Amino acid sequence: MKKVLFCLTAALLAMASTDAMAQEKKSDKLYWKGIETNSLGDNWEVKIGAGTSMLDVATKGGAHNPAGFFANNSWNINIAATKWFLPIVGARLQLDGGSFRNKSFDMDAYGSDAFKTPYVFLHGDLMLNLSNWIGGYREDRVYYAIPYAGFGYTALSWTKKSAGSYDGEFSVTGGLLNKFRVCKQIDIELDIRTWLFPENSVPAEIYGGGAYNFAFSASVGVAYRFNKRGWSASHPQSEVDGYLAEIERLKKALADQEKLTEDAQAEADKLAKEKEELKKLYEAIVKELGDISIDNVAFFEIGKSTLSDYAKASLDKAAQNMINNNFKITIYGYADGETGSAKRNMELSGERTEAVKQYLIEKGAKETMITVENHGDTKIAFGAPHKAKINRCAVIVMSKEMSDKQ
Repeated sequence: MKKVLFCLTAALLAMASTDAMAQEKKSDKLYWKGIETNSLGDNWEVKIGAGTSMLDVATKGGAHNPAGFFANNSWNINIAATKWFLPIVGARLQLDGGSFRNKSFDMDAYGSDAFKTPYVFLHGDLMLNLSNWIGGYREDRVYYAIPYAGFGYTALSWTKKSAGSYDGEFSVTGGLLNKFRVCKQIDIELDIRTWLFPENSVPAEIYGGGAYNFAFSASVGVAYRFNKRGWSASHPQSEVDGYLAEIERLKKALADQEKLTEDAQAEADKLAKEKEELKKLYEAIVKELGDISIDNVAFFEIGKSTLSDYAKASLDKAAQNMINNNFKITIYGYADGETGSAKRNMELSGERTEAVKQYLIEKGAKETMITVENHGDTKIAFGAPHKAKINRCAVIVMSKEMSDKQ
């Protein structure tokens, strides 16, 4: 019997623990009609009760207990622990103990006195709160109708003083629990239940030869509710979906921002590298130019003929030098031979020399003192490294002899 009781208890606790562990994962919380489930330690009840019980023994022919209903009544006590997983669903483990009082069908053999048969009944029940299911969850409800069904083990004649020898059988049970809320912590309960088990487990004195016994019990008890007792309203699903969508949007925005930051850093690294290359380029050009100043060179971006601010700053000095000394100048235009066609590169070198020429004129240089030569990609501007980058330029060469006054 101990092994059977242990197995039954373990099975019920395992069922409750599995459900509870799912609830413990906060990200996986369940919802029922806008109600958020609680943790494993919340919504527990313990109860103690007492009342009356009766065993209905039948014969093969359908005859029932020799005595009437009231004559067959005896006492019952019970203790229980209940865990509510939702406002409508709970599980209960209950132990009933008491005594059945029955007269024998064979009074010639056993006499007319009633026999007392002590019993214990351990059962696990699945509870359904019908009031919350039909009427919705309410904190101020006073009465709750809770039907239940369960499975357990009934042991009869288990004391030394009882008639007959010990026997027991698995049982099925069902009933209606009526709860009356006194305060947040206390409920008064009226529990009306029945359970069914094979009749061959009863003592010989009251055995009737039928297939099954029906036991009935009615008890009044007090239940204490502890830890978190109520249920919290969850956010509407539409609101939750909105929050989740906003979180995903922010995550994407953050990822995009991180990508922009990475791209900006890559661009900064690229510019730093180009700056270093440009520094080396200028050093090489200065060496190649000899008498020609670095200020007489305007560099362009690949495929473009627009003067940069840096190029304009260099040309400002060249224009001032030309005006102050009345030099004649020749502008040589070049293009990168590694990109574009030869025809396009020749046109591009012409656009570059024209841009330099017009800028010098804007700064006060005389057009008659300026000539241009466009080489496209047919010549290399300098014999320095990085020829492709160097050729994206226009070079100003000033005559060392002063021109005639214009």
